[in-house]
Amino acid sequence: MLKIQAVRMITFRILAFATVLFVSCPAVRADEDFGIEFPVVESIVILGNRSFDDDALKSRMHTGERRFYHFIKKPRYRRDFLRRDLEAIRSFYNRNGFFAASVTIDSIDHDEKSNTVRIRILVNEGPQTVVRSLTFGEQALVPERELRAGLRLVEGAPYNPNLLDVDRYTLYRKFFERGHLGAVVTYEATVDSLEVDIAWSLDPRIPVKIDTIEVTGNTTVRERLVRRELKVRPGEYFRLARVLESSQNLYDTGYFSSVEIVPVGLDIGQGSTDLEIQVRERKKGYIETGFGVGNVHGNRVFAEWGQRNLFGRGYALNLHGEYAFSLFRDNTYRSENWEPKNRYFLYRGTLLFPHVLGTWNSFTVGADHEYDATVEPAIIRGSNFNLSLSRRFTRQTTIVFGYALESIERENVPEEPPSSRRRALDFAYRRDTRDYYFNPTRGMFLTVETRCAGGPLGGDDDYYSVIPTFQEYRSAARGSIVAYRFRFGYAEPFGDSVERGIPIESRFFAGGSNSVRGYSENSLGPRGAEGDPRGGRVLLLGNVELRFPIPWIGRYNFGAVVFADGGNVWNSLDEVTWERFRIYTGPADTGLLDFRFSIGYGLRYYTPVGPIRIDVGYPLNRMTGEDAYRVHISLGQIF
Repeated sequence: MLKIQAVRMITFRILAFATVLFVSCPAVRADEDFGIEFPVVESIVILGNRSFDDDALKSRMHTGERRFYHFIKKPRYRRDFLRRDLEAIRSFYNRNGFFAASVTIDSIDHDEKSNTVRIRILVNEGPQTVVRSLTFGEQALVPERELRAGLRLVEGAPYNPNLLDVDRYTLYRKFFERGHLGAVVTYEATVDSLEVDIAWSLDPRIPVKIDTIEVTGNTTVRERLVRRELKVRPGEYFRLARVLESSQNLYDTGYFSSVEIVPVGLDIGQGSTDLEIQVRERKKGYIETGFGVGNVHGNRVFAEWGQRNLFGRGYALNLHGEYAFSLFRDNTYRSENWEPKNRYFLYRGTLLFPHVLGTWNSFTVGADHEYDATVEPAIIRGSNFNLSLSRRFTRQTTIVFGYALESIERENVPEEPPSSRRRALDFAYRRDTRDYYFNPTRGMFLTVETRCAGGPLGGDDDYYSVIPTFQEYRSAARGSIVAYRFRFGYAEPFGDSVERGIPIESRFFAGGSNSVRGYSENSLGPRGAEGDPRGGRVLLLGNVELRFPIPWIGRYNFGAVVFADGGNVWNSLDEVTWERFRIYTGPADTGLLDFRFSIGYGLRYYTPVGPIRIDVGYPLNRMTGEDAYRVHISLGQIF
């Protein structure tokens, strides 16, 4: 944990950065209206608005009003900006059917002594024009219910003529997805006082079939590797969704830096077209290196070498090496705690065979060797050989079946055998709709992972486990993101392993920068005779974060979060009782098996590979001897 001196140093650097930003701001020019520096906007009052609240209108203004956090760069009044703001509000009303709306300045009160202004804006909304009816011409191809889906101008909606063309292209797409590239979509909007009737005329025309498909631009990638990724075939109808999916499949192979699928010789009258697949290849081989920092693995460096198209057959070979070490004992950054120590290393190789036997299944062969000393004082060495078969049903949904043969060696775990061999079957279901892997802003991620080791498979360890996880990301006001995660884990030994239990490397751990912040790494749950963390068979974990940009410096990729975490691990479900779920308890009332809560805040600096994050967590269920707060430093979002 960072001590008070380290926290002060971080705070000093943040304040120094803010000071540099302030000093580097251009000098404030003289205000042409008042002959002095631009006045500070003390308040903005909007009068006459009935259909939209003040925040909805102020959010469309460049001119802002002073808030409690405006201590460096205060909002200033400029007449030219205010004129643009009035036009922006009026345009907003027009887009919502208020075509007679007017927005004017009611008054601007200038206090010369404090050099502040109070702005009053007067809105005269006028009547609103709405859509009264929506009709479609006769056609049997697309049901009316599907035609209406996604349209902006429907019954009761404010009438905005600019949205007619938007809805027109929405309707075009519904016909294109069925292969009717020659469809004709027109409309007639009839205005009756404050109501509008919209009549759509739809002529699907004949569908277009694909005659031939030609591939160009490939030199080292065989043409059959391109064609196997296509979801369209000669003789089939041109369906836009399948063409787009084919393009994404080609990108996903990693073979190409550019992919374009272009209709050639389109003949609407005859209902035929050719397709040309234009690709630009990437280099087959690559080398990647990188580094990171965090509380769990300490300082981390890695290197990776790979071949995307081995032997010209589309096989993918990957060799990965990773090494992590800590510089300070117990992550306490003080000179007397200087103690370089190896904490983790991993060597891994995988060979991927996509489209096994011409199917959409992928087969992977892999092996790795791992050294893990992150749960002190235990040291685990493991060698693993694995096979897996995966099937992607959609772009978001995948299932994976795997078989693993493992050899484990343990040090400083006296209650367990020093080594064991394990054979296991794994299954995973994944549903991923996130918009961006490294820093999602919307979507969800659901995964269910199960394992069965030993039993009829043989080996020294007999147990099964299931781990479902759900994460979701939702947009909130002013660019903020609400993110939350729930995870449950359960493991149960059987057969010869009932007496000795689940091996330590397969147990669940909680506490630290990636689970329950405010507590030290892996510190929650059962402990050994010497007070060392020993993990458990049952895991409950929940996290909620509000992620938002920092005013003024958000443009420089800085953000902040406030969070609440909760979790713990237990040795059995019987130990999980309602009495253990107390939001706040003092040191004298907190036990090892209580569900632990924490709250805190953090700073983010966003990079292309995820944010650098600094979190300060405050435990709400602190035991005697535990710190009042902890600082966590890591690369990448917690989830």
